[in-house]
Amino acid sequence: MPASVDHALKVLIAIVLASAVTALMTWVQRDEVILSWAKGNPSAQEILNAGGLEALRESAIVPKFVPLAVVWFVVFLLLAMVLAAFLVDGHGWSRLVLTLMAVFGVLVAALGLLNHLPALFVALSVLTMVLNVLLVFFLWRRDTSAYLRAH
Repeated sequence: MPASVDHALKVLIAIVLASAVTALMTWVQRDEVILSWAKGNPSAQEILNAGGLEALRESAIVPKFVPLAVVWFVVFLLLAMVLAAFLVDGHGWSRLVLTLMAVFGVLVAALGLLNHLPALFVALSVLTMVLNVLLVFFLWRRDTSAYLRAH
């Protein structure tokens, strides 16, 4: 297995770890996430002004950020594991799917930058964007292509 595939796998692991930290921080900083979300929502602002954070937290209009983050992380982890196994086994289509996942990851991270989230989430979004670009770089190196052609 060439170094570029090994590096791609290490970057994929780093992306998974960054996703795990993001899911964990969604739970740890759930109030900050709710308040950030509420900034762009007039209905949420009304509830917040009338009853405070507790009323907003209990409101049905607030998305369930923590369960969403955990489910997204578990699905991403399992998909990354399967695709990594197929990449190591030399299946070229796994490179295409990992590339699409990386592009999607950059778009999701960009949304994190646009939604006025807490500073830690902004840092994690930037890190995730860089890691996804790095993943694509390693996936499309010549030695990765030669490895996939040989299998």
